[in-house]
Amino acid sequence: MHLVRFRPHPIALGILASAVMSAAQADELPPLQIQARALGDTPNVEVITPADIDTRIPADAGEALREVNGVSASRMSQHGVDPIIRGQSATQINVLLDGSYIHGGCPNRMDPPTSFASLNTYDRVVVEKGVQSVQHGMGGSGGTVLFERDSAKRAATAGVQGQAGVITSSNGVDGAVYADGLFSNGKAYLRAFGEYLDASSYKDGAGRTVPSATSKLAGGVVAGYRFNDNAGIEGTIEASRQDDTLYAGADMDSPKDDMDAYRLKYWQQNMGGSIDGVKAEVWHAKVEHLMDNYSLRPNSNPAMYRAAPSEVTTSGARLTLTSKPTSNLKLDYGLDAQKVEREGWVMNPANPANKLFWLWPEAELSSVGGFIEGLYGISPHQRLKAGLRVDNVNANINNNLSNTIATHPMVPLNIREEAKKDQDNTAIGGLLRYEHDLSKNLTAFVGISRSVRHPDATERYVLKPSPTGISWLGNPALDTEVHHQLDLGLSGKGQGIKWEAVLFYDNVNDYVLRDINNGRIKGVANNATIYRNVDATLFGAELAGQWMFAPGWHAYGALAYVNAQNDTDGRSIAQTPPLNGRIGADYSAANWHVGGRVRFAAQQHEIDKASGLDTIQTPEYAVLDLYGGYAFSRTIQLKLGIDNVFDRLYAEHVNRAYAGLFGNPNDRIYEPGRIVWARLDTRF
Repeated sequence: MHLVRFRPHPIALGILASAVMSAAQADELPPLQIQARALGDTPNVEVITPADIDTRIPADAGEALREVNGVSASRMSQHGVDPIIRGQSATQINVLLDGSYIHGGCPNRMDPPTSFASLNTYDRVVVEKGVQSVQHGMGGSGGTVLFERDSAKRAATAGVQGQAGVITSSNGVDGAVYADGLFSNGKAYLRAFGEYLDASSYKDGAGRTVPSATSKLAGGVVAGYRFNDNAGIEGTIEASRQDDTLYAGADMDSPKDDMDAYRLKYWQQNMGGSIDGVKAEVWHAKVEHLMDNYSLRPNSNPAMYRAAPSEVTTSGARLTLTSKPTSNLKLDYGLDAQKVEREGWVMNPANPANKLFWLWPEAELSSVGGFIEGLYGISPHQRLKAGLRVDNVNANINNNLSNTIATHPMVPLNIREEAKKDQDNTAIGGLLRYEHDLSKNLTAFVGISRSVRHPDATERYVLKPSPTGISWLGNPALDTEVHHQLDLGLSGKGQGIKWEAVLFYDNVNDYVLRDINNGRIKGVANNATIYRNVDATLFGAELAGQWMFAPGWHAYGALAYVNAQNDTDGRSIAQTPPLNGRIGADYSAANWHVGGRVRFAAQQHEIDKASGLDTIQTPEYAVLDLYGGYAFSRTIQLKLGIDNVFDRLYAEHVNRAYAGLFGNPNDRIYEPGRIVWARLDTRF
């Protein structure tokens, strides 16, 4: 076991002092609320309540999403763990933070949108698998993740309320503190939240150090006014500073990853007229990211020093109207717009004015869309949901810059000419979902959907030349990715048992495949990374259940499988998770609980070495976690546990391969070995 290294922090000391004082005053010990593993009322939708999580809170919110069945995540550090839902990733997943979008600053996805979410400062995280709504923007074929805050709802209770905590572990996260407090007089309210985290590089199950250290300081303020229970206005300012992050799976580290976000919301519901509700939202976020290959890792050749700064600005707005023409029909409809501006370049720090080449040549992607979605109660036992959205999308770059995909002499002429053109598309998506209560305890559903994803700036415009040729090249002529999906499922309950089973099928036209050139583009090296359209099929199944088999006893299990095939070439699609799941049980008494679980995955046989992304058939694994907790009072809880009890060496198949400097580039990055962790939480 590794010794815990935790540097005391003033905020942590304050939280601990508050916890001790509250515990001393406690005279009643209610039952402890354990982690909510209950299945959602709607299959394909699961809710995480961060305040009630019993297992370890990781350094990155993307890793926490692995707790949801059917969700995996790709690791190349402790920061920037990139979610994968049903085999789909990156912009195939819509991620909204408190109703708004944020896009990361790294073409290599060191900082996906989830990396900017301070998990403990949100009231809930909703994970929608597949297409469940047309209201969250274009795309979202893999799913949608909603990080939500209930500031206005909580402000209905006058006074001061909130939570704070301290977290530490023996392997990885050395220490973290968070605080989230809200003051309200019943009308006006102010919510302030913050998080500080310090993490060392963790050790895997073989005792080897995996470069992954990071530190984070984040916080924000929400100010609002409730005109009444149905109307209000709210503004948010939020910032995050991620420093000195090491990446075992990249050729660079990140000394800086800064985010500033601004949001404004207005809402009025239950108006009683032809328009029963209105909600208007605007947001603006800026990310400044820096990568380099010398300040945080060994590099003895100053001539090869490289730095890659980037800036990404995301701006958007959404207007949603609600009407209720009849007692059993609700309509939500409106407009949304978004603009994402990306610029990033590579330079020698000895001559920062000279941009060697542009990774993102001032690329801009803008969209304007309209949507309508209705929920109709056919009968007390039958429900129908239907939605339609239409988006106009435009992508372009600055053609006047030198050394870009549009101007670099090493880029083939036809690609240069295509990159100079504006890419305009109209995207039409929709869904239809029917649910039927077959009995009091059994519900069936079927859903069909069409969703369209526009290729992002990296897929269209990235460029990375080298002395021996181009090693990474976008494709400005890519077609939009069109998904046609079918979902079938059953959910049931009774006698202390609750379960659900889901089958899904996704036929994709013009799937954007990341691949190796292998002679496809003349004048570009065979081993260069490129993007191209193929037809694809994804299908799979998910099964989950829980059983309260005796007073205080709770057993649970989950299983997920997805298969992704490149139909054009007769190949599997790389970086698809294998069959995986978990099984566990816990016991809860009046003021304490204990539990354990086994997380497991099968060997992944369906791989694609030709893409350069899959290198091995990642072996199967099974690891044991133990956890428990004790409630000192209504407001103070101590939770602790051991992850990977037997210190097993294992890796998720979807993890990145090691950068050659740190390990075998044919190996997946291994997960942490044994972790002993503890957290003390207080609510007030």
